[in-house]
Amino acid sequence: MRITEHIAGSRMSGLQIRTVIIAIGLVVLDGYDVALASFAAPYIEQDFGVSKTALGLVLSGALIGMLIGSIVVAPFADRIGRRNMGVLATSTIALGMLIGPFANAEIGTGLLVVSRIVTGVGIGALVSVIGVILAEYTGRRVYALVMAIYAAAINIGGFLGSLIVGPMLGTNGWQFGWWVGFVLSVFAAVATFFLLPESLAWLAEGRRADSLPRLNVLLRRMGQPTLAALPESEDEVVKQTGAIRTIARGPLLWQTLLMVVSYVAFMVSFYFMTTWSPATVAGANQNPALAPQLVMAFSLGGILGNVVFGVIGNRVNVRILTPVFLVLATAALSFFGLNGPALPGAWWALFVASFFVSTGTAGFYAIVPTLYPTLARSTGYGIVIGMGRFGGIMAPILGGMAFDAGWGMGTAFTVFALPMLVAAAGVLILHLGLKRSSRRPAAAERLIAAP
Repeated sequence: MRITEHIAGSRMSGLQIRTVIIAIGLVVLDGYDVALASFAAPYIEQDFGVSKTALGLVLSGALIGMLIGSIVVAPFADRIGRRNMGVLATSTIALGMLIGPFANAEIGTGLLVVSRIVTGVGIGALVSVIGVILAEYTGRRVYALVMAIYAAAINIGGFLGSLIVGPMLGTNGWQFGWWVGFVLSVFAAVATFFLLPESLAWLAEGRRADSLPRLNVLLRRMGQPTLAALPESEDEVVKQTGAIRTIARGPLLWQTLLMVVSYVAFMVSFYFMTTWSPATVAGANQNPALAPQLVMAFSLGGILGNVVFGVIGNRVNVRILTPVFLVLATAALSFFGLNGPALPGAWWALFVASFFVSTGTAGFYAIVPTLYPTLARSTGYGIVIGMGRFGGIMAPILGGMAFDAGWGMGTAFTVFALPMLVAAAGVLILHLGLKRSSRRPAAAERLIAAP
C-alpha cells in the first residue's frame, strides 16, 4: 500500500487539517485574482478610454498566463518540490499584481496585460500543485466534502473580492484591487513557505538526500509510523512516455479529441459569461459600481450550482447529467442577454445562468479522469483541461470584437451560449460510445458461453 493510501484511511491529524485550510485558502486567493479584472473592467475602460477589443485582451491576459503556468511551469515541481513551486507561484502572483498599478492611459494597457499574464502564470502553476498536495493530505472520510469546497473556492474568492474590494474601486481607483492582491499574495507566499508541508509522494520518490528524514518528520506529526527506507521508486520518465503513447491510439484517441473539442467549446461560453457580463451590464447602465454586484451574482450562482450538481451526481450518471445541465445553461445564458441590463432582473438572470453554466466545469472534471487508466490519467486530464484554456483565451477577445462590431447584448450572449450545445453533444456522444463499447465484451462472452 502506498503512503498516501494509508494516510487517506486514517483519522485526520492537526497537520492535515492545517494543510487543507491553507490549500483551500490559496485557491480562494486565486479566485480573487481571476475575478479581479472582471469587476474592475468598467473602471479600466473608463480610465484608459480603450475599445472593447483592447479590454478583452486585458481580460484574457490571466488565461494566457494560466495556460503557460499549468503546461510549462508546473512540471518543474517534480524537480524542485511541490511546496517550493507553491512558494514560487505565489511570489509570481505577487509580482504580477505589483506590475499592474503602474499602467496608465499614457502608456496604454500593455503593462496591464503583462500584469495579468504574469499573475496567470502563477495561478496556473499554483493550482496544479495545490490540488496534488490537497489530495494527499485529505482523509477518505471527508474527501468528498473537501473536494466540494475546493471546487467552489475560486467562486468564493470572486464573491469575497466583489463584495469587499469591489465597492472600494469607485473611490480608490481600479489600482486598489491590484494592491490588495499584491498584499494578499505576499502573505500567501510567506504562509506557503512556513506552513505548507511538502508533497508526501514527492518525498517518497527520494528526489533529495534528505527526503527520508523529512518524510519521517511529517509522518510523526501525523501520528503515522516512520519508515526505515524509502519505498521502491517508480520510473516517472517511463510512465510519462507510456502515458502519451497510450492516449494517442485506439479508443482513447477519439475520446481525448472529443473531450478537447467539447471542453474548448464550453470554455468559450463560460469565460464569455464571466468576463463580459459584469462589464456589459455596468456599461449599459453607465455605472461601473454595478460590475462587482454582477460578479457576486455569478459567484453565488456557481457555488450553489456546483453543490447541487454534486449531490445529484452521486445518484445520476454524470455523463448524462452534464449534457442536461449544459442545455439548460445555453437557454439560461441566452435569456440573460435577451433580458437586458436592467436591474434587478439582470442580477437574477445571471445568477441562474451561472448556476447552470458553472456546473459544466464540475462535469468535465468528473468525466475526463475516468476515461484513462491510472498511469495515463494525469497526462490525459492535463491535455484536455490545458487545451480548454484556448477557448477561455479566445472568449474575451472575440467578445470584445463582437461588441465593437455593434452586437447587442441579446445577440452576443445568445451566440456565445451556443458552443455549450456543442459541448453537450460531445459528452452525449462520448456516453453513447462508451455504453456501446461496454456491451461488446458482454456480447462476446455470451457467444463463447453458447452451446
